[in-house]
Amino acid sequence: MSREGSHWSPVPPCARPGADHSHRARPLEAGRKKQLALSCWRASLRIRWEGCYRHRMAIRSRALLETPSVIVALSDHGGEAVPAGLEEEICDHYCVNFVESGEFGLAVGRGRWRLGRGDAFAWHPFARQAYVHFRDAVPDVCLTVRFRGSAEREIERHGHLAQTVGIPVLPRTNGLGFLRFRLDHILRDGEPLALDQWSADLLEVVRAPAKGPLLRALDALAPRIEQSRARMLAGCAAPHSLASLAAGAGMSPFHFARVFRALVGVPPHRFLRNVRLDRALAMLREGASVTTTCYAVGFNNLSHFIRSFRRRFGSPPSHSGKKAQARLRVPMA
Repeated sequence: MSREGSHWSPVPPCARPGADHSHRARPLEAGRKKQLALSCWRASLRIRWEGCYRHRMAIRSRALLETPSVIVALSDHGGEAVPAGLEEEICDHYCVNFVESGEFGLAVGRGRWRLGRGDAFAWHPFARQAYVHFRDAVPDVCLTVRFRGSAEREIERHGHLAQTVGIPVLPRTNGLGFLRFRLDHILRDGEPLALDQWSADLLEVVRAPAKGPLLRALDALAPRIEQSRARMLAGCAAPHSLASLAAGAGMSPFHFARVFRALVGVPPHRFLRNVRLDRALAMLREGASVTTTCYAVGFNNLSHFIRSFRRRFGSPPSHSGKKAQARLRVPMA
């Protein structure tokens, strides 16, 4: 089957036996140029979002879960035969697509990829992409994660998907594979809040993919790491240790730390610290004192808490409470 980065080379009409090659040396006449430009303009007007990853070739699409900032939909061809040949589209939104099954070809500029199960590719507005279906390939099914609203504005402001314009195919990484595993659980449980957090993690993995060899037996390791991750999220104030987390996952501490970092992107202790600091920020904004917050989220040393908070958020915790925010909003007399 296909692998990330594998290429296909469609044979253009001019390369077929007996084809007339003389037209390649002739420039387009002015009338032909005008007609071609008009055709492209008319085609661009017909492009619209219909909940599927390729509106002219996908037969049906079904939304699985959505929030104001992201929508996840499953698209397929309805079991019908898909016409072989090249189909070009101009993307009109930001999204990441996961190929669930089947195969198809993707072309952007001079780049060519043959995609299959396990591959992922991105859309970026105004990027021109071409698709081709192969006569001997199973029709594809894709899971599309489309960003909208505040997430779309965030992407535009920070350029999270800018690097995917010319090379839309995402490298296969442990982090991306783990995110796909987590998405299945979010869709199963129907948790909109978890989907928003997951989409932020997805953008971070796409922006800065971690290097390193792919882990073997990812399907067996991912559930255990997700269980440990959920354990820290649900009880960040508990006295977690590397040994206790590793024992809960049925691994040695060294193996657990290595696998956790490969899948989540940060070591276990840093993940736990960030969870505690995020909870602390929420408590301070709700009016809790700095000292109360420090011990409530699991820190045992006030000075260490203040230093860690400042490093993560750029200001001391005393500047994040309700009273501090109210003082900032009071106009000068």
